[in-house]
Parts: sequence; structure tokens; C-alpha cells
Amino acid sequence: MAVLIFRLNGVSDEEAQDVRDLLSDNALDSYETSGGRWGLSVAGLWLVNEDDKVRARELIDAYQLERQRYFEELKIEAPPETFSSRFKQSPLNVIFYSLLAATILFLSLSPFIQFLSE
Repeated sequence: MAVLIFRLNGVSDEEAQDVRDLLSDNALDSYETSGGRWGLSVAGLWLVNEDDKVRARELIDAYQLERQRYFEELKIEAPPETFSSRFKQSPLNVIFYSLLAATILFLSLSPFIQFLSE
């Protein structure tokens, strides 16, 4: 009986393709189901043979651990950009978009503020 080995909901195309390749390179028979038109079904990779589940799980876990380490190294090498660093790089853009956001917020809330003051 088929067994779900990897859910594809919320997974990047790159990671999904890597797992597909991992299963096929290790001669594990699998097939894929989509989430359907509205994404309500289970999108995933299924093993044809239930006896391969332990081996496939070990391979996928090792792959995901390696992927996690890779992205942690990237995060250490390039720390995330902060508001102050972005302001130092391009102050005019930050001021413009801040004023734009404040204007949209004011226009969105002004009818409610007028209603409350009456």
C-alpha cells in the first residue's frame, strides 16, 4: 500500500525537485499528487512500496539537515537588513514610502475617526 513520505504544501519548487531526484536516484518508486485546483487536497510524494519508508525517511531527513545547515551558514554570512541600515543606504526612498504608507493609513482610517467624533 502507498504511503505519504513528503508533503509538498508550502515547499519550494527547488526543494521538491531535490526530494524527487533523491528518491529516484536511490531507486525508490514514488509518485506525486497535486493539491488540486484550490489546494485543498494533499500535495505530496508517495512511496509505492511501504517497505521503503524507513530508508526514504532517512534520506529525506539527511537532505533536510544538510539544507538547514546551508541556509544557516548563509544567514551568518549575510545578516538581515535592518531599518536603520536601509535608511542609511537610501534615505529618500525610506522617507517616500513611509509618507506613502502614512497617507494610505490616514485615508483608510479617516472615515472611522470622523464617525467617532460626531
